[in-house]
Parts: sequence; C-alpha cells; structure tokens
Amino acid sequence: MKVLIGECTGKPADRAEALGWGRMWIARGRNIYTYPGEPWGLDNGRFRDWAEGVPFDQDLFWRAIEKAKGQDEPPYLAVVPDEPGNADMTMILLEDWLPMLQHEAPAFPWFCAVQDGMVPEDLDPYIDRLGGVFLGGTSAFKSQAGVFCDYAHAHNRPFHYGRCGSLNKLAHAIEVGADSIDSAFPMWTMERWNLFVESVVNGPIQRGLFT
Repeated sequence: MKVLIGECTGKPADRAEALGWGRMWIARGRNIYTYPGEPWGLDNGRFRDWAEGVPFDQDLFWRAIEKAKGQDEPPYLAVVPDEPGNADMTMILLEDWLPMLQHEAPAFPWFCAVQDGMVPEDLDPYIDRLGGVFLGGTSAFKSQAGVFCDYAHAHNRPFHYGRCGSLNKLAHAIEVGADSIDSAFPMWTMERWNLFVESVVNGPIQRGLFT
C-alpha cells in the first residue's frame, strides 16, 4: 500500500523517502519537491477552501498543476475538483473539469473524490477516463470504502483512501484493500510517526488511541 503524508521538506521528507512514502501536495504558495520515484499526489485544495468557508480558488489550482507538470515524473494521483460532502455538486464538477484537466495534463491520472450520497454506479460514465477512485467524504461516509474499492478494482483502477487521519481509519483502509492512503496523522509528533509506521509495516495497533 502506498502512503502519502502531507506537504513537507527536511527531516520528515527524508524519513518518508527512506520508507518509500510520498507526499500529497496542494502547492499553494510553495513549490513542489519530489524525489526520484516518489509516489506523490496533487490535491485540488478544495477541502481546505471549504473548511475555511471561502470559494474554491481555481487560479491557485491551475498554478499548482503547472508546478506539478514541471516535476520529473507525473504524480501517482491527481484529484479532480469536488465538493466535500455533496454528491450532486461533485458530479457536476467532475463533468465540467475532467475534460479540461485531461487536455491540460493528459499524463496525470485524474481521480474522482467520491462524496457523501454517491454510489459506485455514478462513476460508470467516467470510469474509463479516470485514473482511479479517491474516497473523500465525511467520517461516516468512509464506511463505504469497501464498496468503492471493489468497484475500482473491478474496473482495473486503484482505490485511494483519502484523509486517513486515525489509526482506526488506517486499519479500515488496510482491511478493505486500499492501494494507497494519505494522512497527516504521523506529522504532528514522533510518537504518532512511530505508531503510524509500525501500523503500516506490521499491521494496525492500538486502534482507538487517536480517533
């Protein structure tokens, strides 16, 4: 399973590289730095804007795409703009954005971030053009991980468990067979880093310690 942590440089990045882990970049106001062969990701930044109660900044997203195109290798995944927790708007955004993104960055595997209220069949018209399926949504919606993972694999697409922010979610991602995850959990303290590494390498431990 591929592991992506948050944007970082310095010692955290060195530790990630030693493990073969990558980073998920939003790249707003900063550059993107990747090591050779890194399984890195390009986020669209929509969740951050939504959490801050501001409109989606399309200009910054396009600038991030240009930075991403300047890397030696394309990302492992790139996320189509979505609407957190809103199935209908996410489908509208997918319809609008996917053709533009595939035209501007055809080498990028564009993932749809599925949201609360969506079912796998919603992706039927797009799955052949998608690089994979990204599990977004609320914590309650994460219960659908297995359904979307099976759907992605049935269509020979990878499944990514987004915002895997606790050991419980990590255990769930491993259980359903996710191909990759992203998490900021290990970035806050060395205690969390060590717990996360041990859970990824040796199997989930101390479930419920951090929810």
